[in-house]
Amino acid sequence: MSKNIDQVFIANPITSNASTDLMYFGQSPYTAGNDAAMTYANFAAQFVTVASLPLAVNRGGTGQTSYTNGQLLIGNTTGNTLAKATLTSGTGINITNGTGSITIASSGADIWVDETGASVTMAANTGYTSDDGASLVTFTLPATAAIGDWIEINGKGSGGWTLIEGTGQSIHIGNQTSTTTTGSLSSTNQWDCVRLRCVTANTVFTVVSAVGNLTVV
Repeated sequence: MSKNIDQVFIANPITSNASTDLMYFGQSPYTAGNDAAMTYANFAAQFVTVASLPLAVNRGGTGQTSYTNGQLLIGNTTGNTLAKATLTSGTGINITNGTGSITIASSGADIWVDETGASVTMAANTGYTSDDGASLVTFTLPATAAIGDWIEINGKGSGGWTLIEGTGQSIHIGNQTSTTTTGSLSSTNQWDCVRLRCVTANTVFTVVSAVGNLTVV
């Protein structure tokens, strides 16, 4: 005697499948001879393939598949998509990316660079030792600095140092002002030092302390 699907379930309910179990299908247009069966393994394989694809943003997904530690989803106007990105540490800030975590902390100390190259563009809130032996070290003011940010140069190498400006920048020391954009501030002795603070965002710096008879151009 044949049974309908409800009767089969009542007589033999199951809560799990073996890969070789058969699944019953009534195939459209549901006429005689269109009944079919499929193993559970073949049925499940169809959905494994679909699940591995990223779901588009306009369908409620992220458009992304895998991530590395610390990555976040960031809005992106290009194609109205979401981009994967990590936070970038800044001056005095440390970022540690872990498994499922991001730790942001203050470095708790000044940033100092032993500059052994011939030239460098300085970063705000960073000190440098001019340390290229008998060769001159050329420092360039940071292009981006907020009011109150500082920079410092300590002389060490016998070649000395010079601090040059970018477009629109100037340096004030006492009653002297450097030439805007093309000016500079330079050591005259090996151990000359200078500390400056930004007083107009990105452009104007004033000397707050110095050692030596510095040359202003």
